[in-house]
Amino acid sequence: MCSEIILRQEVLKDGFHRDLLIKVKFGESIEDLHTCRLLIKQDIPAGLYVDPYELASLRERNITEAVMVSENFDIEAPNYLSKESEVLIYARRDSQCIDCFQAFLPVHCRYHRPHSEDGEASIVVNNPDLLMFCDQEFPILKCWAHSEVAAPCALENEDICQWNKMKYKS
Repeated sequence: MCSEIILRQEVLKDGFHRDLLIKVKFGESIEDLHTCRLLIKQDIPAGLYVDPYELASLRERNITEAVMVSENFDIEAPNYLSKESEVLIYARRDSQCIDCFQAFLPVHCRYHRPHSEDGEASIVVNNPDLLMFCDQEFPILKCWAHSEVAAPCALENEDICQWNKMKYKS
């Protein structure tokens, strides 16, 4: 019987500058989890943007490990002139929970077209792809693995690893 992986997304703060907090909890305590890395592939809708310069600063200060995949996008453009982008976030172990990981991503709202009604716009942040790479095989991994995806092994190098795309409950 396979336990479930639970992924929870929270949007913190109000206004144009928000933080996306992603928490991943494995359904059972796994002693071999320390040999694994977790990568979150998050699509950012056109109504939001992630500032690549801010990400670089956060990486330097060891706050988050994330990088923009999408190129040639304008952070100044309004949502109706923008397109979806993609970010890779290397999740970190959660010090409060032995079988948990978490990731932090600052996101910013784009300007929208003027409305004649209530003036509110909705932006839907879809569930991300959850990728896992372990230095050693263990049986429970086969329970969760959905398919393999090629992605950078780490931010620091150009090497490509075969990550397991994981099934999870949102």
